[in-house]
Order: sequence, then structure tokens, then C-alpha cells
Amino acid sequence: MSELWTPEADLDLDWDLILKVASEVLLPPGTQIWEPLPHQIPPETKWMIWMLMGGRGTGKTAPGAKTMDEHMKGPPCAPHMPGGHHAAIIGPTLGDAVTSCIEGESGIRKWEPNIKVRSLPGGTLCIWPNGAVAKVFGAYTPEDVERLRAGGNRCFVWAEEAAAWRYLEEAWDHMRFGLRIGPWPRVICTTTPKPRAKIKELVKESLEPNSAVVITTGTTDDNPHLPEHIRKDLYRKYGGTRLGQQELLGRLLEDNPNALWTYENFELYRIREDSFIPVHFDRIVVGVDPSVIDDENSDETGIIVGGLVRHWNAPPGFTNAMNATLPHAFILDDLSGTYTTHEWGQQVVYAVNKYKANRVVGEINNGGDLVKNNIHVVDASIPFKAVTATRGKSIRAEPVSTVYEQGRVHHVGNLPLLEDQMVSFDPTLDREKEKFSPDRMDALVWLVTDMLVGNIQVTRSKAADTRTKGRR
Repeated sequence: MSELWTPEADLDLDWDLILKVASEVLLPPGTQIWEPLPHQIPPETKWMIWMLMGGRGTGKTAPGAKTMDEHMKGPPCAPHMPGGHHAAIIGPTLGDAVTSCIEGESGIRKWEPNIKVRSLPGGTLCIWPNGAVAKVFGAYTPEDVERLRAGGNRCFVWAEEAAAWRYLEEAWDHMRFGLRIGPWPRVICTTTPKPRAKIKELVKESLEPNSAVVITTGTTDDNPHLPEHIRKDLYRKYGGTRLGQQELLGRLLEDNPNALWTYENFELYRIREDSFIPVHFDRIVVGVDPSVIDDENSDETGIIVGGLVRHWNAPPGFTNAMNATLPHAFILDDLSGTYTTHEWGQQVVYAVNKYKANRVVGEINNGGDLVKNNIHVVDASIPFKAVTATRGKSIRAEPVSTVYEQGRVHHVGNLPLLEDQMVSFDPTLDREKEKFSPDRMDALVWLVTDMLVGNIQVTRSKAADTRTKGRR
């Protein structure tokens, strides 16, 4: 006699296997079964801008990719266009936009395997099988902003990690100007909530009655799919720190009252127009704060490039210049990163050659003659100025923050990773306990001290300074 079926019998079934087989049989190839988390679900209201703000590992890229893919396959916004849609994907750089938004593990190709990426004279395109097209942009250089301005109108935009866009204000404004195809042009912005002026402006706008800006937030712990070893590593780096509130909890932090720098100060004296950059620099310097360990746990090597102008007359229209008769420093580039010893030596030499720097300045307390020797292995002709730290970081940084307050240091464009470190540095906290190593900031402090502050103990390499006055 056969056994009677009971509901408990279902407990013995391998439902994961059944769903896998059913999906392969019943669903078209490439179809993904995805159960979004609450913060990954698009708002029900008729939004124009959906900001999905979250910390690291929250799961921001997947909903960005899926929402865009559904739009590009949906009802046409412009029936006369191929595929009915003309959109844009914007990342911190063009490479970021392609690798993260399109080709990444959670990118568009996950949802539509048959998309094509084409690099043409007119720009990089992401093309759907139905003919819909998204132009791909970066927001790292003035040329990127110009390409975005000239990139035509669009019906949908995916703005990836907008808080890390170097030219956030300009790129965002040109993106908004071109958002005018179809009955309901929209933007999904997936970003870490860094307190950039534009991000704070959008958050404020979202609080207005009947706002078209809608914000959803998530934390690192909200994503059950994040591999546990990655979660542990993030908490090892950021757990219990103020920066961790941003990077793990997805909170938009206000300026730290104990910090030596503020975002507002950077914005006040920032140089955005190429025409405002001095044609001639009296000196160009590369500041280096080296990492002395070659393994996966090594700190970053700080590599910052700056130019000195002894007498700078602000061009017409630049109303924020102070102390124009005193020397001014212009922070031109941040080439910091996690490198092997050989790699950062090459990167420093690259910076010297690119900007025609007069010399390199680097600390010798930690690693002895490592910086000089590592650079001279690549190019022995580069002048090197060794500096010895006789005071703590806070004491060294204070006079540098003072010349910032005087309006005598100008960031050329946005330098988000450097600026994040600077505003996160709290001289009242224990850096070891906070697990905070501000290597970019340290390199900048040596650089600005060399150009504007002075009064540091130095020893010079014997390489002769045969270079001409620095010009950018």
C-alpha cells in the first residue's frame, strides 16, 4: 500500500535544486532570480532622482544595474530612436563606469548577457540587443565634463558613486540639463554618503514636501549575501571609528568639529576652471609618505603633487582669494594607492616626469633612506629632500591647516580620497585605536610644509637639481 502524501513530505524535497532546474527550463537564458533587499527596491512614488546611499558592501550596484536594464527594455521613451531609449552611465572615471556598472559581478551584463560595449570616436557605448543605447562617461577631468555636456539628451541616467566624482558639481549639472527625453526622465544615484556639497544639497531637497528626490539607505550588515571574510575585513578597518559610520552604516556625516579641515574650506578655495590655474609655477614638488611593508595588509603610499606660486594674482571672477601677495600652493594630483615598494617608486618617478617636478620630499623616520633609494633605482637624477618628523602628526598638520584657512592652498578639481582623509583626521583621537592611517594626508602635509610653512629638519640627496622651473 502506497504512503499517503502529507505536507511534511515537502520537507524532504531539495527546493533549491527544483528551482534551479525549473528556471533553466522555463526562463529565457540569462534570466536572473533575484530577491531584492528592502533598500534595493525602487520607490513607489514618481521619483526623478532615486539616491541609494549605503556603506561598503551594502549592495548598491545590483539595483542600479537591474533598474537601468529594466528601463532600457521597457516602453520606449523616444519611439524614433533605436530601442526607444538614449541613456547615460556615469562613474568616477570612464574605467570605473565600465568595470563596475557594466562588466562587474553585479553589473548590467549580469541581467543582460548580450549587451555590447563599443569604444568609438564619439565615445563609449553600451548597446542592448533591442538597440537601446547608453553612453558611458567619467567625471574625472574637465574633458570628461565637456564630453558629458556635448553627449546629447537622455531619458535615464545611472550615476555610480557620485560622491567620488572629481568634478561632481559640473558633471551633475550637465547631466541634469540633458535629462529631458520622454515623459519621465529619471536618475538612479548609487553612492557612499560622503558629505560633498552636492550630496548634502540632494539630501536637503529630498526632505521638501512632494520632493522628486527619494533616498533609501542601507548598511553593510543589511546585505546577507556579502561574503563573511569581506564583512570581517571591513569591520577590522572601520569598526568603531567615525569614518565607519559612513563606510559601514551609510550615514551622511557632518564636519567633525575637532578636525583641522572642512569640506567647506576645500570648496571655498577650490580651482575648477583650467583658466584659473597658474601658467607658471615657481616650484613643483611631489610629497611622499611611504608604505614600508609589501603584503596585503600594507598601508597606502601617499603620493601628492603640488605647485608653488610666490606671487599669485587671482584672475577676474575668482573672488575667494586671500593674501594674494603671499605664496600660494596648488594641489595638482593625488596618485596615492596600495603599491609594492617597486611600484610606488615607479609611480613617484612618473609623477615627477608628468609634472616636471623640481624635487621629491619624503619622510625618513619610517624606513630610513627607503624613499630616496627606491626613487633613485628608477631615476638617479631626481632631486630628493628628506624630512625628519620631530613632532607628532597633529602638531605638524596644524600650521598646514592654518594656510588652508588663509585661502593659500587650492585643490585643483576634486581630490575625494585625499579630502576624505583630511576631514576624517581627528587630532583628539588615538589613531591606533581608530585604525586610521592618513597616508595621503601625511604626504600632503610634507608637501605644503615644504612649499609654504618651512621649519622642518631636512637632509638633501646629492643628486643635482638640474631641472628647469616647474611648469604644468
